[in-house]
Amino acid sequence: MIKERRCCSRATRILSIEYRLYKSRHQHNDPNWHLSTTEDVSAAGLSFYSDYEYRPGDILDVRVVMSGLLEVFKGQGTVARSEQKRLGACYFVALRFASRSSRTTHASRPKRTTKRSYSATKRI
Repeated sequence: MIKERRCCSRATRILSIEYRLYKSRHQHNDPNWHLSTTEDVSAAGLSFYSDYEYRPGDILDVRVVMSGLLEVFKGQGTVARSEQKRLGACYFVALRFASRSSRTTHASRPKRTTKRSYSATKRI
């Protein structure tokens, strides 16, 4: 039996994704955004198909959008795996999200800095 190495469960979700190369030791940064759809998503990362080859360790800027309106994630991720598919027309890319401290933006509710006061609230 093969031991599961993932730290988070993943869900097969098809979401729109925009990505571009942010940093690589093998090629120059790419200012152009590319479009694809996710294959599966977890709290730790996602996988998708790309027309471009990336290598493990490359850092991508990523924007994941649901229904074209709701931004699910905006930040960076590190390529964990990239495999050329049999026909050679595309690559399967597994991306691990950057740690929370190094993410540029996370599409979640901003943290409150002050406590709410409910003393002036009327009860009915």
